[in-house]
Amino acid sequence: MRQSIAWIACLLLFSASAVSAQTTFNPKVGVNVSGLDAKFSDYKTEARAGWNAGFDLRSGRGIFFLNPGVHYFSYTARLIQDPESNGNNVSFKDETTIQSLKVPLNIGLRLTGDNGLLGIHAKGGITPTYVLNVKERPNFSLNVDDLNRFTWGANVGVGVDILFLTAELNYEMGLNDYFKDVEGKNNTLTLSVGLKF
Repeated sequence: MRQSIAWIACLLLFSASAVSAQTTFNPKVGVNVSGLDAKFSDYKTEARAGWNAGFDLRSGRGIFFLNPGVHYFSYTARLIQDPESNGNNVSFKDETTIQSLKVPLNIGLRLTGDNGLLGIHAKGGITPTYVLNVKERPNFSLNVDDLNRFTWGANVGVGVDILFLTAELNYEMGLNDYFKDVEGKNNTLTLSVGLKF
């Protein structure tokens, strides 16, 4: 855990040192859908829709810009108990909430400039993620100790600016297993809207 926090701190320091005088602040909120799918011995988990909030920075002149950010993600994971594990043909379902902190480190490409009425950009990079908490449920044993607290993702996205308003679609592909000792990565599609100033 200390090593994971140290990694995030180093990445934040690197991002801060790279910020130049030409910097745009971009707070945003959005919805996300995760493609989490893992099978345990007695139940499987399926991720569902959630929400997110945070901010990005756009730093640099010209066609390319640095695009670090910090975002809080909350999504609902559905837990489905295998009917064979409880000795009958009834499948039990319950849901829990997983909260994470994401620190995306992206490089952006301005496709149509940055100072007009309409601006379009693309971006890509890596996203370290740290799981903050899992809301435990009495009927299922999933808790934060079942997860790899620190994971990596690779992401790509495209965004549109209309004056000071922004909208962005982003896809993150998990690079390592989300659960300890169980195969299954977390792939996330996010749609966010925000402001640019």
